[in-house]
Amino acid sequence: MARNDRFDQFSPDTVREDEILRAITSASVGPSGVQVGPGDDAAVLHPVELPLVVSVDQCIEGLHFLPGTPLRDVGVKAVRRAAGDLAAMAASPVGLVATALLPSSLTHHEALVLYEAIQCEAERLDCPLVGGDTCIQQRETASGIHLTVTVLGSSAQPVLRSGAKVGDRIFVTGPLGGSFASGRHLFPPVRISEALQLRSCLGDDLHAMIDISDGLGKDAMAVASSSGVRLVLHEGLIPCHAGSTWEDAIKDGEDHELLFTLSPSTDWSTLPFQVFEIGKVTDGQPAVMVSDAEGLQIDVSRQGWTHGS
Repeated sequence: MARNDRFDQFSPDTVREDEILRAITSASVGPSGVQVGPGDDAAVLHPVELPLVVSVDQCIEGLHFLPGTPLRDVGVKAVRRAAGDLAAMAASPVGLVATALLPSSLTHHEALVLYEAIQCEAERLDCPLVGGDTCIQQRETASGIHLTVTVLGSSAQPVLRSGAKVGDRIFVTGPLGGSFASGRHLFPPVRISEALQLRSCLGDDLHAMIDISDGLGKDAMAVASSSGVRLVLHEGLIPCHAGSTWEDAIKDGEDHELLFTLSPSTDWSTLPFQVFEIGKVTDGQPAVMVSDAEGLQIDVSRQGWTHGS
């Protein structure tokens, strides 16, 4: 990612919120949908004609990334984690706000690096940074970096978790598993473009969708519970990253691929990207089952990554 020289104009000492704000404001590109961006008491966005989609996500040192992780990587991850929720709803980005609780040990230069990464990644996703807040922790209570990113998007017809129907086919947009072990958790994919194409190409045949952030088992169960159906996945069809197993796909978090269900009669061959069919929606008590090569079904409804564990 190319650096922006406007973020290098201050000395590397104690974090100064006013100068961070000045740097962000001077680096703003002024996207057409933003009437007033960073620098005032609040952002002013042009009204959108479609329903507004809003989501918030946290990125916490020691939980979502390890101490010592490069700050540029932390900023990128924080934006992408939150933007994944827009993808899950098939929503077009409008903008985002970011708040940061920073340890007092962080230098001013390091804080600028972090904010530069947030702003550059937000611009890359066409989801401009329009505001936020910064707070510095006291030394005796310092607990590492804590970022919160709120994203705003719009969608004529958001795709919900609750729309899966008996008979639907189940798909994912990419391989799963091993995110933390491989380091991919720092650069998760953002499937906004794919989600918008799914909605455009498939229309009402796209019944339900979710961002796989907490593992295939836990997130598929969220669809099952919301829709009142059972999801049966086939072990041999679950796409896995090299070195990962289907068990890793079920329980590992931070993959950020999309799981979605389609009407059984849907022709998805016209999609301009690859998807993987992994199972079927059936009737029954809400659950997620994995069927192995012998046809034995394993209940994985409770397996996944739990925040705070």
